[in-house]
Amino acid sequence: MDILHLTLVTSREALVSVAMPVTVLLFAVAYIEKAGFLNFERLFAKTGTLQPVLGALASAVPGCAGSITLTRLYGLGAVTVGTLYAAHVATLGDAAFVLWSEKPLETLGLTAIVAAIGALFGYLVQSTSAGRFLRAEDAAYICPVANRLPMWAAVLWPSLVLTALLTAAFLPMQVWLSGGIGIGLFVISIVLVRMPSAPLPKGPFALALQSSVRDAAEIMIWVVAADVLFQLANALSGGLLTQLLHGDVLVDVLLAAGVGLIPGCGPQIVIATLFVSGDLPFAALLANTLSQHGDAIFPLLRVQRRLATYLTIVGGAVGLVVGLIWAGIV
Repeated sequence: MDILHLTLVTSREALVSVAMPVTVLLFAVAYIEKAGFLNFERLFAKTGTLQPVLGALASAVPGCAGSITLTRLYGLGAVTVGTLYAAHVATLGDAAFVLWSEKPLETLGLTAIVAAIGALFGYLVQSTSAGRFLRAEDAAYICPVANRLPMWAAVLWPSLVLTALLTAAFLPMQVWLSGGIGIGLFVISIVLVRMPSAPLPKGPFALALQSSVRDAAEIMIWVVAADVLFQLANALSGGLLTQLLHGDVLVDVLLAAGVGLIPGCGPQIVIATLFVSGDLPFAALLANTLSQHGDAIFPLLRVQRRLATYLTIVGGAVGLVVGLIWAGIV
């Protein structure tokens, strides 16, 4: 298989299996939030001892909105330090959208596991001397706000995705057409995520469409890049990468937990993509999910680096230990 054909096939598969379902899921979550059906501030106003549980459940929702909001609420003194740790340990981030679109049953199990572990660890931090050691000075956090897309771009994206989906469904042999649209969307995605912020639209529907399309474009970049680069590297190496990942679960868990320490959702989407394609075991995905903090770590890196360091070390340790236990190594 030549490089061009491999790139076209991989781009089409990423487009069909990820772009459309991820866009729909992102829009649904964004609409629930923008329409006011889910208000984290109101939810945590009078929760008392249930805060770590609710913090873990809020962060287990796809995306980073829950964990980013809880990071801000902790800076304002509205939630406990145990709730903050529960939220960051349980964060699934944007990788969850890739997982839900391809493996919903496994993702449901993953969500339940990380939420339970996050809540338990939150109570552990909150009820022992570890809470005092891991606490940092309270501060007001500045949460990152993604650039708002102009509405024409928000409408263009799903239109192109739907066109590519119909092309792949009704012209399955025309790989160059659907794959070419996939590569085109990859390029367009890079343009969209770098566009200057547009005026805020009116209404929850327009707000949800605007934010979900931008997030979907960013996920598309990582998924297509990860898929294409992995497939090309694997093909050029004679299947060496596949043999390496399938050869030793210890290496897989260590690799996934290590990637989880990298700030942001992009590297975690790569791990989710490898799991969906069958190149990583569930133990590695679990280790990565518990280790990563998604985009919620960025506010802390800006104003509370000590606390961000604590969270990163704790998340990495929890992810590594749980991943090794799940793999039967410990």
